[in-house]
Amino acid sequence: MQNRLKFIKGQQRKFLKNFLKSNGLSGSSGAKFLGVGKTTFKQWIRERHTLPENVFFAICEKTPALKICKDKVVRKLPENWGQVKGGKSRIQKTQNLYKYLERVRSIKNKKRLIEAASFKKGVVVNNYALNKILKSNVNPYFILATCLLTDGSLTTDGNNYRICYYTKDVALRKFMKALLLKLSKFVPSETPTKEGVYAIRVSDNYLAKKLLKLSPSYKKNPQNGESKEKYLSKPQPSLKFLERAEKETAKWCIRFAFSADGSISISRSNTIELNLACYHPTLSLEWIKILKRYGIIGYLGKEKTSWSGIDGVRIYDVNSLKNFAELGGFIQKVRITNKSKRYKGLEKNTLLKKAIRARSFPAH
Repeated sequence: MQNRLKFIKGQQRKFLKNFLKSNGLSGSSGAKFLGVGKTTFKQWIRERHTLPENVFFAICEKTPALKICKDKVVRKLPENWGQVKGGKSRIQKTQNLYKYLERVRSIKNKKRLIEAASFKKGVVVNNYALNKILKSNVNPYFILATCLLTDGSLTTDGNNYRICYYTKDVALRKFMKALLLKLSKFVPSETPTKEGVYAIRVSDNYLAKKLLKLSPSYKKNPQNGESKEKYLSKPQPSLKFLERAEKETAKWCIRFAFSADGSISISRSNTIELNLACYHPTLSLEWIKILKRYGIIGYLGKEKTSWSGIDGVRIYDVNSLKNFAELGGFIQKVRITNKSKRYKGLEKNTLLKKAIRARSFPAH
């Protein structure tokens, strides 16, 4: 039997955080080093589960400076401490295991809802772009679906749906956090990942089912060694919901798509190009059709190295740029990333205006 260690309140969390920091590990890599799942490691960090003694010794062996934390342990508990007697045998004797587990999940879900509602009472959702959207009677679910079809995802983990959006941009990050706080019954998390990208996530089956009525899938490319043919044989993501969107809603959806996956460039000879990166063949064609309704003429870009052979929508003429600017252009304060050597850190709308001027008054 492996003993479990009971720390002074707050000290187990501090012990594990110091272990990660001392070895330059993330939560995921720390869990992998200890040979446990990410969820188990999170429960240790949150101090919801006590730490097994062998894990404590493994950490101390890796990081000797943490051996002093043994003084923070107040009790040793048996391995089965806290278990309800007969719990495992009860599950084995349950005639309808599916219904039993469904009930357990329902109880846990109700607890999550209560905790989320309590948290939200003290939170004021105040975001400039979101406030404008809500005042204009724009459909926020269409906005969220569009965002997930650019830099986001909607995935299944067992019986749970996870909604996630990835961005480096501060303005988009703040907007998405506010949008998910507004639309979800639960509280989204915000986690820094590699290279400065933030992941804004929430597990919400209610919201996910609404989004799946708009697009049958949010998976935009083959994954985990899946062949192109096998991927394309499954339900595909779609923007058809924008065909029934009112102009104001469609306008904001276009703006958010370009803010996340769009780029603009001006060559030294004043050649301009506005791009919407999208490797999915159907989505790219749907974008061309949608943009044409608003006077933005796009062409399918070809790219041999992409899985589909295309790289999205390319726009060249100044009238299309002017029409995009009349829709509002990029979302306010969204900036060009560090990938651009000449314009990194510049607001995308500033470069859009410069591109329009460059073509309207070409240099002689």
